[in-house]
Amino acid sequence: MKRLAPAARALALSALLLAAQAASAAELRIQNSNASGQGFNDPTPAAPVGLNFGTTKGAQAVILFQYAAAIWGATLKSQVPILIDAAFVTPAQDSDFTCTATEGLLGYTRAASYETGGGLPNPQAGYVVALANALVGRDLSPGSAHIKARFNAGIGTANCLAGLGWYYGLDNALAPGQGSLLATLLHEFAHGLGFSSFVDPHSGALNGPPSAYDFHVFDEAAGADWAGYQPSQRAPLLIGGSKLAFDGPNVAAGAARFLGNAPVLEVASGGATSEDGYLPGQFSGPIPDGGTFDIAPAVPLDACADLAGGSLAGRLGLVERGTCSFYDKSVRAAAAGASGVIIFDRDAGPLITMASPTDGGGPLSVPAVFISNLDGNSVLARLDGGTVSAGFGSSNHLSNTDATQARVLLYTPPTISPGSTLSHWNTQSFPKTLLMEPFIGANERLNLDLTPAALADLGWPIVNGLSVGMSKALDLTLADGAQATYLIAVLNRRTTAVDGVTLNLSLPAGAALVSAAGGCTAIPCTLGTVAAGEVRPVVVTVQPAKPTVFPFAVSAILSAPGTGSDDNLEATISVGKPTASSGGCATAGLPAALVACSMVLAGLLARRRRNSRSTQES
Repeated sequence: MKRLAPAARALALSALLLAAQAASAAELRIQNSNASGQGFNDPTPAAPVGLNFGTTKGAQAVILFQYAAAIWGATLKSQVPILIDAAFVTPAQDSDFTCTATEGLLGYTRAASYETGGGLPNPQAGYVVALANALVGRDLSPGSAHIKARFNAGIGTANCLAGLGWYYGLDNALAPGQGSLLATLLHEFAHGLGFSSFVDPHSGALNGPPSAYDFHVFDEAAGADWAGYQPSQRAPLLIGGSKLAFDGPNVAAGAARFLGNAPVLEVASGGATSEDGYLPGQFSGPIPDGGTFDIAPAVPLDACADLAGGSLAGRLGLVERGTCSFYDKSVRAAAAGASGVIIFDRDAGPLITMASPTDGGGPLSVPAVFISNLDGNSVLARLDGGTVSAGFGSSNHLSNTDATQARVLLYTPPTISPGSTLSHWNTQSFPKTLLMEPFIGANERLNLDLTPAALADLGWPIVNGLSVGMSKALDLTLADGAQATYLIAVLNRRTTAVDGVTLNLSLPAGAALVSAAGGCTAIPCTLGTVAAGEVRPVVVTVQPAKPTVFPFAVSAILSAPGTGSDDNLEATISVGKPTASSGGCATAGLPAALVACSMVLAGLLARRRRNSRSTQES
């Protein structure tokens, strides 16, 4: 990390800050830092999938990274291009990656540097360099990347989440057993854009000044932001429970849009009642509306052997996670007469959605739900004292929020998880997983949910309406007369649908459209109604004139009735001729001035994990 001398740049920052706020949508550029034959340069043949037209594993990875960049480009405003030093690496190539058959690190991100200064919104805060650049309207670290991102190329191999494979499509149409690479990319890029604390989760000490994010970390017990705390005050807050939340007006305003009242089991025994959160399995039968049922433990408790006939008749079977699949446990409990199945976790951890089996097996006729280790053991203890009953209901409290229902809780598990603790939302969101939770979820929204609101609270200028982002696919330069393909992301960040949306292109003289895909076969293209929160991919290929006039600039232009100042209706990508790379670095055609393969990247690590908690296995 590096720090500004505040006095040296305060005047310049102040002069440029106002102009930068009105900037157009951002451009994020992917720098290929893989060695020959690895990652982005992997020549292994691959069949095109989900609008990803790449024919090798490496090309498909590059295209998906560039599409993720287009989505963030449509969301942020910045006059300064954001350069992401990116690579796909295996655990053997990067010791930061850990992976086992059941749990692995999907990716990590570092901001290259941070900036401080009197002209920034909070002169006491450290701003990641991409955000500082957007606020001041110029590049404060010219010639260097702003974000370093690394992603796990070992996923799906024998010793690294063997049952999982990356899905490379732009449409996020996952099949069972696939993980969303697109959602993971969007998540990791957000860390580099500022969704990250500068606090060491083990000691509570700061690594530099408090980040802009740290000034929004709220201590629930004390009722205060923690940026001014001493390490000894912070450390106890980082372990276990709902002690910390994110405090910001934009997140508060958006919480109810993306979070709902969670389903609960209303558990009663001996005159005492509790509300225990649950998530239904993908194979669950209908959840009953009303009524109560007695609870009985399965024998054996893990239900990995057949249960005595009628042993759970008319009752909710309580089953412990472990050894065999969720589905098999539930089938056995239902066969023993259970009116429903409650599976509780064997360890402390977030609630998960129990997945349907990949080898067949339809939904059950009875409900099957998953509860926490703490709640499951509590029910077991209460059963020792007599009858325990439960009904299915709904909490009157917005999920994953504090008592005010305006602050979203932050992730502070019972034991420190480096890179995950604090710099993520907590894991109890309903009805869908939030993008910035630490564990990948099958139902994450590609509209980025509360992430833009949090970034806006940090200071990012954000597009809040209909918007378009754009990236040039594969090589970021253009050979004379060669065809050029562009990845276009159309986002509706309004709270209501936008009707009558049309996409057009502005091409240089002599250039012509070759093809369009993703709901468009010609340009102009009528996209029609774009739903609230929808992200729609479009891929277009253009034939330039020969000789080609450089820089070659292509614009994607949206139109719709009733657009206004909240909308961003145009994105432009300008490219030049290929130039030689420098220092033997693999650059995917980036101009030499933007190559910085040997730079020293400092900063705190933000990680995205994935484990077996959302598979079919127990």
